[in-house]
Amino acid sequence: MHKTVLITGATGGIGFATARDLAGRGYTVILHGRNREKVEAATASIRAKNADAKLETVVADLGELSQIRRLAEEVRALAPRLNVLINNAGVWNSNQELTAEGVEKTFAINHLAYFLLAKLLMPSLRAAPGSRIICVASDSHKQIKGMFFDNINLDGNYHGLRSYAQSKLANVLFCYEYDRLRPSEDYPTIFAVQPGLVQTDIGLKGNTWLHSIAWKVRRRMSGNKTPAQGAATSIFLATEPGLEDQSGQYWDDCAPKKSYSSSYDRDEARILWEMSLEMVGEKAFFED
Repeated sequence: MHKTVLITGATGGIGFATARDLAGRGYTVILHGRNREKVEAATASIRAKNADAKLETVVADLGELSQIRRLAEEVRALAPRLNVLINNAGVWNSNQELTAEGVEKTFAINHLAYFLLAKLLMPSLRAAPGSRIICVASDSHKQIKGMFFDNINLDGNYHGLRSYAQSKLANVLFCYEYDRLRPSEDYPTIFAVQPGLVQTDIGLKGNTWLHSIAWKVRRRMSGNKTPAQGAATSIFLATEPGLEDQSGQYWDDCAPKKSYSSSYDRDEARILWEMSLEMVGEKAFFED
């Protein structure tokens, strides 16, 4: 059966490696990027080595709720049956930035976009039996002991590492709560992924010169993964049959593993779920 996948943040790094691999397996791949030029360059690069690749493109700034909604409409038109949603796009900012809605950008892009896109694409996902949602998280969530619900924007207490860790903890809490609330097997399964420390440009965008230099040094350290290696678990979860009973788990190197203690707090997950609904302007996540 022909399958379609949407990959956010597919113009470079892990997202591009995932898109290239799945296109090679015959999937129709919808590549998302923040600007048209990069999306077109990514598709051209894939087609240069695979002329028969089935590719579609969508462009949106995931820091703006209105653009996420437009993106979802475009994807539903392109893929009335969506087999896999890979929430991969992510940012890491040295300095605090706010979205038009007044939300700290790292939290907005790394978590709220995952949450809202999964909710808005549910009709297309439910139309494809055995569909899956894959959220690229990170072991960075171990760096904090819980969500900063009393100051989600980290006003007066902002640090890029703290902000990123909070957003990655939110990813894991979201996946766990989704699986607990999932109404039935007719709804897609969900997985959180730890890709490892990967040689990408995430630490170079929107950061101070000092943090950029530190990231360049860190990504050259021995043991770091290439983007293809970092994409391996997302690709496995998108393609491997028979994972239905593994839904709601945290994955690393193509196998489930324990996440860190803060991610198992059910009260934190419930509060985050309700807060996320309010922040994206939705009354309910699961609707018939």
